[in-house]
Amino acid sequence: MADSQVEFDITDQILEAAEKYISPERLANYYVLARGNRKIGLLLYERNTELSEALYGVMQWLEVALRNAIHSVINERFGHADWYDKIGLADSEREAVKKAKESIEEAGEIVTSARVIAEVNFGFWVRLCGGYYDKTVWSEYIRRLFPIRIKRKALHKRLMDLKSLRNRIAHHQRIVGGKRDLPRDYADILETIAWLSPEISLWVAATNCFLARAEKKLRRLPKPEAAAKSTAAPIAPAPES
Repeated sequence: MADSQVEFDITDQILEAAEKYISPERLANYYVLARGNRKIGLLLYERNTELSEALYGVMQWLEVALRNAIHSVINERFGHADWYDKIGLADSEREAVKKAKESIEEAGEIVTSARVIAEVNFGFWVRLCGGYYDKTVWSEYIRRLFPIRIKRKALHKRLMDLKSLRNRIAHHQRIVGGKRDLPRDYADILETIAWLSPEISLWVAATNCFLARAEKKLRRLPKPEAAAKSTAAPIAPAPES
């Protein structure tokens, strides 16, 4: 439930509409978490949406800060704003740049370095911190962005884990009730931003709503329905992806 909205009563009609338009398969894992109570399952779906929304906003800060920091240091030291065309990238990164340029052109815009940097996805920047670039892009450029104690492998592992969370959120997948420790993920995002800029990390921590939402208790259903369980046939949970 959004912070400014009143509680919404989950009626049988709402449950029927949810299963029609969200799909029983997508809701199945929430029903499992709710021990078969489908209305509580919808409350968990609400919770997933709330926390996904809050975390995606925090993740956005990391994505923007990381890409701009990497671009700035390479541009400054390499001497070319279009370094991505000259620095010797792997096939996957060259393809990402190509697709970014095509997307910009399809939008009827002029291809500029600023637009390319903004268009390539988060995975592009994460891969630049991977082993393939250890002796080149990392050692020559990215290394100087982070505190000396932060090793490339540890950073890459952190970024890969956060990218996985980011992708689950972006694809509307479940992040509650699984193996993820969401408060730990939140702390990791803030810490990673702080490695780049402590000031930006403090700003993000002061202006997002994740902890407030994470600390809220799951709202209660009206008493007459709270204990009622559906008699519908159980639905097998969808596989996690």
